[in-house]
Amino acid sequence: MLEKLMTQRLTYHLESTNSLNDRQRGFREGKSVDTAINELLSKIQTARIDGKHVLMLSIDIKGAFDNLQHRAILKSLDASTFPININRLFHSLLQNRKVTLLTP
Repeated sequence: MLEKLMTQRLTYHLESTNSLNDRQRGFREGKSVDTAINELLSKIQTARIDGKHVLMLSIDIKGAFDNLQHRAILKSLDASTFPININRLFHSLLQNRKVTLLTP
């Protein structure tokens, strides 16, 4: 529950301060793989009509989000205009966090 609230707060701040690149599609309301594909197809069609060549490079880094270093995330938050009280909450959540898995 806490993580969901933090995600909502972070998303609100990033969207309301225009901190995200407009081309970023993942996890954004109104922007999806479908909208990205439609935009790409439109650009390809326009280039063909104009007699231009089209070159595309697509990179998918497997596990990129699973392997983000907490220190890098916190450093970015510290350099941002994110409200200090929420910033401290992220620090608390990401530093010295432990998970215990109980098995039968």
